[in-house]
Amino acid sequence: MNKKYLSLGLAAAVLVALFAMALHDPLRFPVINRVVTAVITPFAAASSAVGGWVDDTGEAMTTVKTLQQQNESLQSEINELRYANLAMAEIYAENQRLREMLNYKNAHPEQRLVVSKVLGRTPGELSDSLYIDKGTDDGVQQDMAVATVNGLVGLVDEAYPSSARVTLVTSTRCNVGARILRANSRAVGIVTGRGGNNVPLLMEHLQREADVLPGDVVVTSGYSQNHPAGIVIGTVKESSLDAAGLLRNATVEPAAVREGLEEVFVVVWHQQDGNVK
Repeated sequence: MNKKYLSLGLAAAVLVALFAMALHDPLRFPVINRVVTAVITPFAAASSAVGGWVDDTGEAMTTVKTLQQQNESLQSEINELRYANLAMAEIYAENQRLREMLNYKNAHPEQRLVVSKVLGRTPGELSDSLYIDKGTDDGVQQDMAVATVNGLVGLVDEAYPSSARVTLVTSTRCNVGARILRANSRAVGIVTGRGGNNVPLLMEHLQREADVLPGDVVVTSGYSQNHPAGIVIGTVKESSLDAAGLLRNATVEPAAVREGLEEVFVVVWHQQDGNVK
């Protein structure tokens, strides 16, 4: 074992001496210089390759980090634009609704309207009602008509200083004098709710021979003087004689009652047939 290590040591010493001679005077010892070059070149190439790989890896990691930062920045801008678009859409929708109300108001100078926001539906037994943010301080009184540009929503049930409760036209507690709008009919009756937004209203107490057809528009009659005539209630779906065969009934699809109501107006004053109410 000792001879083996001694031989390896001598060989290593000779190689070191040859490297030193080649580096000191490469022209004098060309053969040795070629041997040294042949031995050193693979190691130099490997070292260069490793160095290049490290540099490339570092640059790649830097590029990935930069791209991640740019992606996060772009995602933040996209989110901001999305929120801005939603806000603009909400503003546009509200402006459209208010513009329609303004057009209705201009078309009905005989009425004074108070625009109100819907605060929400009432729970429990009064789920057929909703609250609005206008009350007696704004001229709102019991039994006044509450509507949208599409038609009658209901009647004021109770009024408080700064809010009011509205019974929906679909409620069984709501009864409204009504007539058929068609000129050659003008049949009159009482419209009452039957509970639930998806259940048609019932127009009762029509004369047996009343001319009522599917598609006829039903409006408030105004005979009670509590609210103006001509507010759309809904459209007739069908009509038939009552159980006794003495009077005619009609089912009516409501025009304005729906989920998601946001603004309504209360008719706080109206002029009708020369009388102010």
